[in-house]
Amino acid sequence: MNLKNLPITDNHIHVDNENGYGAEKVAKIFYNAGGKVMIVLNKPTFDGNLTKSMDILVKDVEKINKNTDVKAFGLVGVHPAELTVMLKRGISLEKAKEKMIDALNYAKKLVEENDFIVGIGEVGRPHYEVDEETWKASNEILKYAMVIAKDIDCSLQIHAESATEEQFKEFSEMAEEVGLNPDKVIKHHCGDMVLEGEKYKIFPSIIASKPVESAVKKSLRFVMETDYIDDLKRPGVVLGIKTVPRRTRKLMEMDLLDEEGCFKIHKENIEKLYNVEIDNYG
Repeated sequence: MNLKNLPITDNHIHVDNENGYGAEKVAKIFYNAGGKVMIVLNKPTFDGNLTKSMDILVKDVEKINKNTDVKAFGLVGVHPAELTVMLKRGISLEKAKEKMIDALNYAKKLVEENDFIVGIGEVGRPHYEVDEETWKASNEILKYAMVIAKDIDCSLQIHAESATEEQFKEFSEMAEEVGLNPDKVIKHHCGDMVLEGEKYKIFPSIIASKPVESAVKKSLRFVMETDYIDDLKRPGVVLGIKTVPRRTRKLMEMDLLDEEGCFKIHKENIEKLYNVEIDNYG
């Protein structure tokens, strides 16, 4: 099936000019596979400089839009693992939290100054076990990120432990508490939890593997992602660059998705989440 005239968006992808193919080559591989739009997020660096990768991300998105046929938008944020890495290096919890908050303020500035930087992410809390104080601080940082998203009217992508209905309820209540519409809260990597997303207004970003086949039978209120990390020492982690176009094609071949559904997932949902317009490929 030809995806040439269909909008295909990967909602969570990383590029790395030092350790991977780099921004332009990743975009060209994605485009040649049938991809049209990339939502690119800065990678954690774990070197103590929490804003450097955001600045790199801004330049990478500019390069993709200037030098390739892919339309790219960026999200900037501080990965929750940065907090635990700082703690392991002997930085106090209070100081580490302060550095995370400062970095989120910088992310806010980048969203305000760049039309193609359209949200905050990935932010959240560790997907691994931590002590109670670190967990509490991580939630406080996440709530602060939600305040920023509310203030500048943008979406926010959450990295957290494996999704559950209780977690969706918690994130929804957390967002409403600070005045952020839960519809603007995206849970990255969340199984096939589309019905739970509808119930609590959290927006699922579903990994483009088996879970999406189950999700598409329930609801089209989700977006698709690979979480590709662009590291040549770990090829294809989490999923390869071509996976979203290939999975979309497979869903259509299996008659689980038609062109209208494709536009819903890859264009309409993306435009609604990020307050952007993408080309009408129909």
